[in-house]
Amino acid sequence: MIFLQTNWIIAFVCAFVLYGAGKTEAREAGRNAGLLWAGLSIAVSALLIQFFGAGWILVLVGQAALFAGIGIFRAMRDK
Repeated sequence: MIFLQTNWIIAFVCAFVLYGAGKTEAREAGRNAGLLWAGLSIAVSALLIQFFGAGWILVLVGQAALFAGIGIFRAMRDK
């Protein structure tokens, strides 16, 4: 079962965390970005795992980069 590998489990946990973060942030701004953030998280993880053969460490690095990118984008947009 491909989805029971460690890197996929970490990818789904990160997507769940980013969904919650997007939903929590929506309370202030009004628009729920949780589904978008979770979708981006799964897309980044799938890209890393399927095309680059990434392990769990690279998946975590990719998720951290995605989180930083979301933060930078939002900071620039809200300026």
